[in-house]
Amino acid sequence: MRRFLPPLLALLCTVQAASATAGEPVIRVAISRGASSLNLKTSARLYVLEVDGGQKFMLLENSSYEVRPQGSGIAIAGQHLSSPIRLLPGEGQEKVRLGKHLYQGDIYIDLTEDRKLDIVEHLGLEEYLYGVLPAEMSPDWPMEALKAQAVASRTYALKHISPNRDYDVSNGTEKQAYNGTHNISPRVKEAVDSTKGLVLKYKGRLITAFFHACCGGHTASAKAAWGEEVVKPLYGVTDPYCKPSSHYRWRLFVPAQDLLKAVQSLGSTALKIKSVKVGSTDRSGRALTIRVRSDSGSGSVPASDLRNVLGTFEFRSTYITSISAVKGGYEFAGRGWGHGVGMCQDGAKYMALKGRPFKRILRQYYPGAAITDI
Repeated sequence: MRRFLPPLLALLCTVQAASATAGEPVIRVAISRGASSLNLKTSARLYVLEVDGGQKFMLLENSSYEVRPQGSGIAIAGQHLSSPIRLLPGEGQEKVRLGKHLYQGDIYIDLTEDRKLDIVEHLGLEEYLYGVLPAEMSPDWPMEALKAQAVASRTYALKHISPNRDYDVSNGTEKQAYNGTHNISPRVKEAVDSTKGLVLKYKGRLITAFFHACCGGHTASAKAAWGEEVVKPLYGVTDPYCKPSSHYRWRLFVPAQDLLKAVQSLGSTALKIKSVKVGSTDRSGRALTIRVRSDSGSGSVPASDLRNVLGTFEFRSTYITSISAVKGGYEFAGRGWGHGVGMCQDGAKYMALKGRPFKRILRQYYPGAAITDI
């Protein structure tokens, strides 16, 4: 039988927040946004703290609880709590489990204006990196590539820490992937620990250390990819290292009707496409626009927008080398996978296999950046 215990003063000495090592930055990771409810399973004692009210409650081990919005607060196990609430494991107990993943830090659950739940984990930066690396790069890859990834991910995370937002980063690929800190590989831990505190700076300021799967022979500039003001380390470089990658070249068949719908979704009034070709390109060779000739005339659509509509998994990059009309549609051929800015992860892998140390890898992909302590 599930029970929800009332506040007990005796619990005050056993409630302990997960905290970063002294002097280490704390990062806030949005692990779920806009959830209508949350299924919480406990394998050990877990404490709930009303952040504003100060009351503490204990949830029993090996139990399931539904957390959901209720009025102006949050309901759990028959109790109505003021928002936000904080979940804390007991001293020496296991991490907090939410869904399929375990989380090391403090979990805050907040009620949004539209009565949904935002779930944000607060934890130390280095602990956070233990969960980022295996989600972004295989732990079996060469150690020097893992170290380069650790420095890039640390820099990227620090660049996004801001007290002016409700959280710093999300756990999805729009920032950098993160799946909690469960069963961390010793190799991942070694890569993070051996580079602890190292970041990339240019003229004394942190850079936005972007990275991607494979550049296809030349990385892109941040300006070409997103129109951002570009600094030297993100200007784009020739990359001879990722050529052995299975992602170096790709092909995609797009049925004519699917391409027409995609073009229409981007504002075209076309009813029939007559031809498609690459329009303008950036200095790396990536397409900035796709030129479309149709029954309504000729026009261009942004290549990145077309890729997003057709699917970034299948349409692997805007580094398009040819577009050919074939029976039933068009065949796109290209190189690389991802936006192409910053470190090419496949290139880092093959550099490491050739014996290049992680600092040499970082200097290849972020030229001019200093590798320095936080």
